Amino acid sequence: MSVDECAVRSRDLLRACAGPRGFVASTDFAHYGVVWARDAAISGLGALTTDDERLVSAVADTLDLLAETASPRGQIAAVVDPRRGTRDFGEGGAVDPTAWFVVLAGAYVESTGDGGRLERWWPAIVAGMDWLSCQDVTGSGLVSAAPSTDWMDAALTRSGRTLHLNVVYYWAARHADRLARLLGVEPPVDPDDLRWRIDLLFWPEPDRSPDELHDRGFAHAALPVAYWESAQGERRHYVSHVVHAAIVDRLDALANVLAILSGVAETERGTKVLDALDDLTVPYPTRCLDEPVRGSDPSGMWIRAAEHVIPERWRNLPGRYHNGASWPYIGALHAAAAAVSGDLGRARILLGRVAQANRVGVDAPWGFHEWIDLDARPRGASGQAWNAGAFLYAWDRIHGG
Repeated sequence: MSVDECAVRSRDLLRACAGPRGFVASTDFAHYGVVWARDAAISGLGALTTDDERLVSAVADTLDLLAETASPRGQIAAVVDPRRGTRDFGEGGAVDPTAWFVVLAGAYVESTGDGGRLERWWPAIVAGMDWLSCQDVTGSGLVSAAPSTDWMDAALTRSGRTLHLNVVYYWAARHADRLARLLGVEPPVDPDDLRWRIDLLFWPEPDRSPDELHDRGFAHAALPVAYWESAQGERRHYVSHVVHAAIVDRLDALANVLAILSGVAETERGTKVLDALDDLTVPYPTRCLDEPVRGSDPSGMWIRAAEHVIPERWRNLPGRYHNGASWPYIGALHAAAAAVSGDLGRARILLGRVAQANRVGVDAPWGFHEWIDLDARPRGASGQAWNAGAFLYAWDRIHGG
């Protein structure tokens, strides 16, 4: 059975990517043969579902490395090359690795009960949460970011207050809250307040207003109008991002999946999101956007000046790369979201199709390729660790973990 075989091969791939200082993104492509924080975090979440001591140890090694190489202000590096002793915070200034670091640290402590590691990492966790809270540049309690500051770090991107960054921030806040209680200290961020703010801004409703986010009701005059317009009709998913006074109402698959996994989406909304995501599972689970962004798109998501100078393999033609391609790691997290929502039938179907996606290869079966274009061709680097980690994470959720 391909699902069972994919689980075995996923463990093998994680073992191959477990380096002496943590999980590398892939051993098949030199550019990814280092520790990419967000990739390593998702790989680590899957590793923690296994009883493999080597994989669990690699999670701790990853967290040690990321804590050691954080900036003086608490920002976690996007990429660390332990061989050269270098780190990179991303051309746009990566924001999500800091949140992913806290999520993985919380998951590790919850899984292992290792209080010693918690005490070692706690200063980096607090500094990271403080740094994230400083990214609230609108006074709304929500983080904002420039383009290319999360996993969509090429020429197709979101900016302003993005759903993706804020739900990962919330997930980190939940973990930090639990860890603080274990240590008997004050949590750095109130997750309940943050969840309320995410729900208000990114799920517009006709009887609400973004003015509620501000203590004195001083939102930009145009934003309430855009909010009211977005609140009309039946809403099936959270909006993608809010930049200035524009609400970009696209279906960002990963962000909506993480809204479910993090606990932002309550049951009824989670069901609506899963129903909406059904349309994004062709050719494989799950296309990252509902529709590719084209040259005439008014959202400003496509940075043409950057696209011109980026290497061809990472360009965003419609249906390729970040522009509507299928990403197996997103598909696996999609399956996990269905499982935690109680829809095990949908979760099993999705995971079976993710196994098929991981099995596709250019030169041989089981390529675990980075993404699959809309024409069903596998692209990007093979042997992607986060494909394996996300698959095992979903497998565990489906089987009662």
